[in-house]
Amino acid sequence: MEHLNETAKQFDSGSLDLALLALSELAKRKSKKKLTFNRKDIEAFCDSIVTRNDETQLELIEKLITRGISLEIIYEIFIPEAAETLGNFWKENRLSFVEVNIGAQRLQRLSRIYEKRYLGPMYMFSEGPEVLLILPEKEVHTLGLITASGIFKKNGANPFIAVGYSDKEILGLISSHNFKLIGISVSNSEKIEQCLTIAKNIKASLKTKTPMVIGGQGITQVKSEELYTVFDEITSDPSEALELISDQDYN
Repeated sequence: MEHLNETAKQFDSGSLDLALLALSELAKRKSKKKLTFNRKDIEAFCDSIVTRNDETQLELIEKLITRGISLEIIYEIFIPEAAETLGNFWKENRLSFVEVNIGAQRLQRLSRIYEKRYLGPMYMFSEGPEVLLILPEKEVHTLGLITASGIFKKNGANPFIAVGYSDKEILGLISSHNFKLIGISVSNSEKIEQCLTIAKNIKASLKTKTPMVIGGQGITQVKSEELYTVFDEITSDPSEALELISDQDYN
């Protein structure tokens, strides 16, 4: 457990709810595809995440693939389901805060590993429309945004992830790119006002009409009419967000 205690130093107790919100947000992106794994598979996988090395998780996923489970299911559904299960384990006192965060970090690495196979030739570069995905300052859990980025790529877009950027840096980024869609991810309702401020500043700086969306667990915890006046869409589904981009932007 010594390595777990060392990892704990990277987190403060105030980050606990944020960690779980970020984890549960991933599970909200489940598609309607038929599942080809069961609860036992998920729980065995989650147990290996916090008790064994990375090679064990890779072996378990490869066994699922051998059983006929597609990379699409692994990337879009299985890994998010595992994230939600880790959060539930913490709520049930089956895992500590430290173990959940270690699990989240390992899931993030696995997501990166399987993203390359999931995307195939689209992994290196997409010639599709540029999409800016923003995680507000001081948000530290990026797994949901990474998964969303992969789905955007799979659907032909070219996502740019902005994590830890100041408002000024985000505006500079937008001025130097031709983004066709701008998305903000929020996992904590306390960040809503910050997101609204960012969005308003972006809108004021835009020379052309660019669709803006907001998604994440944080939006399910508040009822803000202002969200509907500032953003063009409120959704955590990348496919729905991409519907805001016109067909000619893909050419």
